[in-house]
Amino acid sequence: MIAVALPEIQGAFGVSITATSWLVTIYLVAMAAGQPIGGRLGDLYGRRRVYLAGLIGFGVASIGCAFAPGLAWLILIRTMQALAGALTFPNGTAMIREVVPQARRGAAFGLIGMSTGIAAGIGPPLGGLFVYAFGWSAIFWANVPVIAVALLLGWQSLPQRRITLSGGTRFDIPGTVFLTCALAMVILIPTMLRSGQPLLATGAGVLGLVTGWVFVRWELRATAPVVEIRLFGSRQFGAACAAAGIGNLVMYTTLLALPLYLDSVLGRGAQYAGFVLIALSALSALFGPLGGRWSDRAGRWYPAVIGGVGMFLGALIVALGVGWRSVTAIVVGLAVMGVGLGVSGAAVQTAAIESVPLERAGSAAGLFSTSRYLGSVMGASLLAAMFAHGSGAGPGGRFVALFAGLSFASVFGLVASSRIAERKPPALTNGGRA
Repeated sequence: MIAVALPEIQGAFGVSITATSWLVTIYLVAMAAGQPIGGRLGDLYGRRRVYLAGLIGFGVASIGCAFAPGLAWLILIRTMQALAGALTFPNGTAMIREVVPQARRGAAFGLIGMSTGIAAGIGPPLGGLFVYAFGWSAIFWANVPVIAVALLLGWQSLPQRRITLSGGTRFDIPGTVFLTCALAMVILIPTMLRSGQPLLATGAGVLGLVTGWVFVRWELRATAPVVEIRLFGSRQFGAACAAAGIGNLVMYTTLLALPLYLDSVLGRGAQYAGFVLIALSALSALFGPLGGRWSDRAGRWYPAVIGGVGMFLGALIVALGVGWRSVTAIVVGLAVMGVGLGVSGAAVQTAAIESVPLERAGSAAGLFSTSRYLGSVMGASLLAAMFAHGSGAGPGGRFVALFAGLSFASVFGLVASSRIAERKPPALTNGGRA
């Protein structure tokens, strides 16, 4: 809902579009950095406890956002909102691993994926209605009854078991600082490119790489690291994170770039673009539960690979449609991509969480979610870099190159998907470990 409220916030506080965009950018930074931390806290102190604390914090921060007297305060409180939200995602995923039997785990993640897709789809129109009727603060007040219901359901239903975590219970504060700085530098790159500051973007990238290297070195030596780097020693977990990151890179870049293409090249407006993109979001949500149930019957490998093939074919068809300037081909490609995303999503996520010991499930879920965020950020950076200052070929040529690159990237996503699990169905493996 925040996307449709940005113009209203800009007018209310008398600030620029660039200034209000920090509401989105800082939220991404906090979410990406906060999810591994939230997962680690859940592993240490109990997932139910941390999850409910995250809900309470999100509700309180939402009220604070509604009362924010200026943009700086709104950005600060929205950052707190993101950090609270980051406590819920990995611990929710870890609790699914705890209590849902392996034979039904894919279906569970498929239903969650469908719910997420539906929520993302209704957010903008619902937010637009609230902003029109009550002003920008209404999008934050709308969270309060939702949080209240979630707290009631969570208090009654979430599992109270406590997992014993080996390796110490201290919290890794230096690792948290290094992680936040590294992710912040990477996530700020698109904003710097869009604002015409390529040198700053380059500096941020270099600083992010250096800080990331320091972070990895520190975590490998820490007795109780905030991020379990060694989880990537599992081929299945590393492949699942790579598949999720590349999938988000392709999807997020497509969602950002196609409206620009339809407007600048074909002369179609934002409303038209919204209808075109429905093919991707609707089919992804529809096929999520189907893919999850299929993964429970046939194993995680088949839906992940078939979904990866769908992603590649869909991206290729979209690239051809952009070159041909054919909206029909673009819609067909988006539909194929949506089916691929839906079919593979639950299988990839389930394989990632099943590939690690149960007591590390929260940390693994946080890393997996951050991989998705980083894929989205890389997509935004790619788009910003290709269209910075209007350099290079004309708009049509740059869009063709962009979507051709996305279809090429989806090949690597397919390769990663093929390594998330064995081809055997789950009844023949010990991947559950729960």
